[in-house]
Parts: sequence; C-alpha cells; structure tokens
Amino acid sequence: MNPQTSIIWSENTPLTRKFIWQHPLHGGNKMEDLQSVIKSRRSIRKFLPDTISDDDIREIVDAGMNAPSGCNSQCWQFVAVKDKSLLGKIAEGAEKGIREFYNDANYEPAYMEARSKKATFFANAPLVLFVFMTKLHYYDEQATKYYETLGYSHETMMSALGSPDILSIGASIQNMLLTIHQKGLGACWMNDPIAAQANICSVLDVPGTWRLISVIPIGKPAYHPRDKQLKAMEEVLIIR
Repeated sequence: MNPQTSIIWSENTPLTRKFIWQHPLHGGNKMEDLQSVIKSRRSIRKFLPDTISDDDIREIVDAGMNAPSGCNSQCWQFVAVKDKSLLGKIAEGAEKGIREFYNDANYEPAYMEARSKKATFFANAPLVLFVFMTKLHYYDEQATKYYETLGYSHETMMSALGSPDILSIGASIQNMLLTIHQKGLGACWMNDPIAAQANICSVLDVPGTWRLISVIPIGKPAYHPRDKQLKAMEEVLIIR
C-alpha cells in the first residue's frame, strides 16, 4: 500500500473487497511536490456517488486549457456531463456502437459482454468529461501548401509532423488527471468508447468537426488502487 495513503474504512466479504481511502492531500500526509502527485496518481474505475461541484469542473478544465499545444492551437473542446439520464443514453449508444463495430468478428457472447462493460463503465461515475479535438491550424502556410502539393491531407500532414494535434490533447488530459488527483478525486483515461464515437457524438449533439479523443469518468475513489510496476530506467532511457 502507498505509505502516503491511509485506509479509513474497509469491508471484506468472500466476493468483494472494498476500500474507501483517505487521500494524502485531505487528512493524510501532505504531498509536498509535483513529483509526489505524478507518482501517486492511479487510474480509478469505481466511484462513490458524491457529486462534483461546478467549481471543481472548471478548475479541472482550466488545468487542461493551460497545457502546451501545437502552434498554440488550443485544439480542444470539453463536454462535462453530470446528468445521469444523459449518461445512460450515452452508454446505451456506446454499447450499441461497440457491438456493431465487432459484429463481423463473431466473438462469443461472454466476450462481447465484457467488451461492452469495459467501454461503458464511465456511466457509473458522478461526472464524465468528454474530450474532443478540433483542427490544428499549422503556423507555416508555405509548408502546408507544399505538403498539399505532395498529396497530403491535413490528417496525413499532422501524422508526418508527429501528430502535434493528438499530442496537444494528451498534454491537456495529463494536466487534468493530475489536477483531479490533487483534489482527492479519481479518474480513468478511457479510449474503448471511441469505437462508438459516432453514437456518442450524436447523443451529445456536438459539431461534426469535433473528433472525440477520450472519455474520462471522474469521482471520489471507491477503493484503493494497486501500485503499478514500472519498467527499469535502463529499459527506457539512453543518455549519450
């Protein structure tokens, strides 16, 4: 168990083990620096029903808006959903889209049920943030025109440049995940639902130019997550 986290209540049964834990920033030992926040963050998939305030939502999104973005494009849009009825409709659309996507695979019903649950558990959170990407307008018009003469579309040009639009969204999401954790909340960076993004975007009634990139359920953690094993530094770093 993370030494910076203290259990304040637990329940054990033969079928389930639940933890409601006290976050280090709220009554436990204080995390004193950014590194502690980064290293103690974990993905959370089960939440308490406590509501998230609009002020907290704005602070979380503000952190995302302050992320670096390619060409300062700020190519992001956010839709925060608290309404349980609407989340139910979104989850229904997501499940339908997932099943349609895998329809020709002829997988076993049990597998498809598991896939559907993995793509729709977001609906159980008190808040879900839908993160969209808009078009990144590249700063160099001459370079853009040259890419076009070579037959590049905007999407293939972005890919050739290292996907600065996608990287911008990733930076924004990381800022938000750290802010969520700092507030004593939990979240999960989901991408399984994206296979059903047409259905999700239809329910949310967002512009057709918005591309759904990630779905982030947010709430107070209903359990203490396991520690994760990291690769050794020698496996991922080369210094020359």
